[in-house]
Amino acid sequence: MLVLIRLFPKGGLKELCSAIDVEKRDLYWKDVKPLYAIREEGKRYISIVLDVKNLDAIQNLFLKNLGTIASVSQTRTIPIMSPIYFPLPKDHPRDLVHYMVFLRVEPEKYDDVYNSIIDLKYPKNLILTYLSYSFGDDDIIISMLAEGRETAQKFANNKIGNIKGVNALDVSRVMRNIDMLPKDKLRAHKERLLYSAPAGQKGRIKNKAAYEKYLKQKTPMTVIVRLFAKKSLKKLWADIENNLEKFESKDLIPLYASQQEAKDYITVIFEASNFEVLKDVLVKNLPTLVEVRKTRTIPMLAPTYFLIPKGHPKDLERYLITLRTDPSKTRSVRSKIIGATFPKASFLTYLTYSLGQDDILLSILTESHKSVQELTKSIFGNMDGVQSYEISNQLKTKRLTSKTNWRRHQRKFLSSFDKEYTKEYDLDYDWTDDFQEYAAMTGAFVHEFE
Repeated sequence: MLVLIRLFPKGGLKELCSAIDVEKRDLYWKDVKPLYAIREEGKRYISIVLDVKNLDAIQNLFLKNLGTIASVSQTRTIPIMSPIYFPLPKDHPRDLVHYMVFLRVEPEKYDDVYNSIIDLKYPKNLILTYLSYSFGDDDIIISMLAEGRETAQKFANNKIGNIKGVNALDVSRVMRNIDMLPKDKLRAHKERLLYSAPAGQKGRIKNKAAYEKYLKQKTPMTVIVRLFAKKSLKKLWADIENNLEKFESKDLIPLYASQQEAKDYITVIFEASNFEVLKDVLVKNLPTLVEVRKTRTIPMLAPTYFLIPKGHPKDLERYLITLRTDPSKTRSVRSKIIGATFPKASFLTYLTYSLGQDDILLSILTESHKSVQELTKSIFGNMDGVQSYEISNQLKTKRLTSKTNWRRHQRKFLSSFDKEYTKEYDLDYDWTDDFQEYAAMTGAFVHEFE
C-alpha cells in the first residue's frame, strides 16, 4: 500500500532534502520502499511516497532510520487510495514543469470528481501524470506537467475547480523530485498502477490483475475516521447510531463512535483489512449520512489496551490526552508512559501511536478535570521528547459492532502484562450484562481517543 509522509525539518528544507538524497539508501528496508521525495514551492515540508507492507513498518523502520540521517521536528502520514499513473502522450513537450494539485471535495462527490478528472480533455501543454484519493488534509491528490504556472493554475481553476463537488484546491510547483529507487524498480512499481492511455483518451487500467492484487493486499489496520458535521452534531450522531453498523463486513468493522467536548466532529474507530476497503466506505457509504461535511482518516500503530484492578472507584471520568513528540524520541516517550507511576485513582487504559497531527494518544480514567491536569503536568510537563500535549473529555460513546467482535479486538491488543496476569482483572466479566457496565468496571472500552 502507498502512504505519503510529510517531514517538517527542524532546520532548513534544503538541508533536509540534501540529507534524504545523499542517505536515501539507508531509508530502504524489506517492508518499506521509499519511492520518491518531493519538495514543493511554498511548503514547509518534504513529501516522501512509500510503498509499505504494513503500517507498523513506518514507525519501526522508516522513521527510526530517518532519525539517524535527518533532523525532523514532526511528521504527518497520509493514506493514499486507488493511485493511478498515466503514461505521457507521444511527442509531448520536453520542457514542461511539474505541479501538484490538492483538492477538498464534498463527501458525496468523491467518486464523481475522481472519475471526471480522468475524463477531462487535456491540452498539449498540460499532462496529468498521477491521481489518487487521499483523505488526509485533502481528499484527492493530482500530479501534472504544465507549460508554466499560469497554464497550471488556469486549468486547475477553470477545469478541475469547476467540477461539481470540488470545494477548494491548492496548486504548488515541484521544486525538486528525488527518485529513491533505481529506475527499473520504480518503473516496475508504476507498471502495477498504470493506465493504458494518457488521461482524457478513454483508457483503462493497463494490468487489471496486478492492480486488483494491489487493491486487495491484506494490510490489517485500526484507523480513526473523523466525521465533520454540516450543521448539527446531534443529527450526525443519530445518523451514526442508526446506520453505521450496517456497513460492517468481513473486511471492515466499525468498532465504536465517540464525541469529544468542544470538537466539531464525531470520531469512528474502524478495523480494516486495507486502505482500499476503508476508501470504499468513505466514498460510497459515509456520504449517505446526511450530515457529513467532510472526513479525515488517521491510522494508528501499536494500539494497546490496559485493564485496571478490581475494586477501583466506580465514579471515575474518562479523558483523552494527545501528545506531539520529537519524531526521534516518540518510541522512548511511549515506553516512559507505560513505565510511569500514575497517581492513586488514575489509570492508563489505552495507548497508541497516531499517524496524524498528533503522535501519541492515550486514554486515562481519573477523578476529575483537575486531577487529569495535575497528572499530565507531572508526567508530561518535563518528559524528554514531548513537545506539547492536549486534554479533552468525552461526552458520549456508542459501540457499533457486536460484543463478540469488540472483545476479540480488545483481547488482540491487550498489553503483554495484562495477557500474562489476567487473573487479577475483570477480563472474564459476563458479557450478557450491560456493555457500558463492563466498560466502567474494566476501562477496556476506550472510546475517546483520536
